[in-house]
Amino acid sequence: MKKILVVEDEDAIRENISDALSLNDYQVFIADNGFDGVHLAHEIKPDLILCDIMMPKMDGYQVLKAIKSDEIGVITPFIFISAKGKYEDIRQGMDMGADDYLIKPFLFQDLLNMVSSKLEEAELKQKTYFDKQQDLKAQYGLIQMHELNTPMNGILTSISLLKQMESQFHSVEALELLQIINISSKRLHRYLSNIFFYKQLKDVNYTFYSEIIGEASIKAAIENVSKYYYRTEDLVLSIENFSIQFDRKLLLALIIELTDNAFKFSKKNDQVLFSLTKTADTIQIRIQQSNSNNFEINEFVNSQPFLQFKKEKKEQAGIGLGLAIVKLISEQYGVKLSYEIDQKNNAFFTLIIPQVGILPSKSLKNID
Repeated sequence: MKKILVVEDEDAIRENISDALSLNDYQVFIADNGFDGVHLAHEIKPDLILCDIMMPKMDGYQVLKAIKSDEIGVITPFIFISAKGKYEDIRQGMDMGADDYLIKPFLFQDLLNMVSSKLEEAELKQKTYFDKQQDLKAQYGLIQMHELNTPMNGILTSISLLKQMESQFHSVEALELLQIINISSKRLHRYLSNIFFYKQLKDVNYTFYSEIIGEASIKAAIENVSKYYYRTEDLVLSIENFSIQFDRKLLLALIIELTDNAFKFSKKNDQVLFSLTKTADTIQIRIQQSNSNNFEINEFVNSQPFLQFKKEKKEQAGIGLGLAIVKLISEQYGVKLSYEIDQKNNAFFTLIIPQVGILPSKSLKNID
């Protein structure tokens, strides 16, 4: 018998959900607040969790974060049941890794259908994901499958909501959900692409292609990162007119990964400053961000792929590949990379990138 945990502070709703599930041969456990819900989840290891958002002691978002940071949250489906049906509420839940979102009031048949569907999906995940995870561990080290599941959940949940509330949605709301699907798809694609790109670099199997690159490509790449985080107003750009002869994919990877980290590990309304200057032989890129997570220099120096920075302080911490890719490119293609923190707790990444003609000889062997 499948075990389902219901975390809901309203007595009538909690009891009605419990009765409906029990009548359909589910073993139901209940908690009337988020704190007790997390404790009970660790104790009983449920097959699925239904959770309200607005609750005492711990709200639903805090419950989700606690569950997803633990081993039981890797496969266990987590469904929000809430009257908070605005776009930003749905987006926040999906960004944190919720598997689905049911808006109150709802029909119990819709709830039962969703529970049955998510349990079937979980069984498939149990059969496939852990095998894949072991393969990845053997090749690359520990990878957080949650980071791959989260964007896929965003896609699946958005599709589910579009089907579930088709008659109630206005066109603007439908377009917003389609935007979530698009963003989640791109996020998942980027994670998977970075895994293969990292392997290429690690195996020294990347073919360097030299071309002239101008400031327009750099500016567009940086602005796209700020748009992804909905923080275009936080970006401050200072880019000189320039062109450089280098590999486009490698150059953009350096810039995008460091800019992404700057936004990921800083807070909204904190500025991210990007400056680019050119000398006769190099370009210098400097990225400044607020060190709000209080990272230390040794954490950067000792960072490794598939090992996350301060997971307990940043839920969407990524899979640690960004800096690993930047370091490999720097080592293999003569790029000088440095990281510093000033007295005001601002963090700085600096890249000094050579023109192709002055790359060290060990890198020239990779150039066509």
